[in-house]
Amino acid sequence: MTPQPPYQELLARLLPPVSYSPDGPRLQAELASEGAALDRAQTSARQLAGAVTPWQAEGMLPDWERVCGLTPQLDATYQQRQQAVLAKLAETGGLSIPYFVRLAAGMGYKIQIAEPQPFRAGINRAGQHLCREDIPWAWWVTVFGSKSRSYQFRAGQSLAGERLTAFGDPKLEELFNDLKPAHTHVNFAYLP
Repeated sequence: MTPQPPYQELLARLLPPVSYSPDGPRLQAELASEGAALDRAQTSARQLAGAVTPWQAEGMLPDWERVCGLTPQLDATYQQRQQAVLAKLAETGGLSIPYFVRLAAGMGYKIQIAEPQPFRAGINRAGQHLCREDIPWAWWVTVFGSKSRSYQFRAGQSLAGERLTAFGDPKLEELFNDLKPAHTHVNFAYLP
């Protein structure tokens, strides 16, 4: 496919051959102005057509983030922002353990999910761990190889009411808390 010439040249070709001289300075200025406007419109149309999917969104990626309800971090790269949009779009489709494991893998995390069960007579034995009554509605996510940073409570740097230790990956935790069934609780553990 041969590239299309600029619109200024195409508009000059549309002029009647005898009536107008395309070399006139005023006509050249008019053709240049109109041609540039049409070139910008075509570039904008190509961008808009590419933004139908986040793969080629380019300057329209903020619109995808807005539609998906995402607020990117200030220092996030274009690829990280695009990955977050793609993960958000892929997140609908299941509530099973394999679904959450695949979702985390798509974000670059290796996780394991455990569902603790309450002690039951006839199934469990003496000496096994007893759990609270509402344990069937809790699940634990263990994140392996995490680079999460821990923050220790420090006088003068922390506020009253804050936890003594805070750590984790807010992006992963936010995604899981958004998707989990409303009646459940997710606990996260981070292992090196």
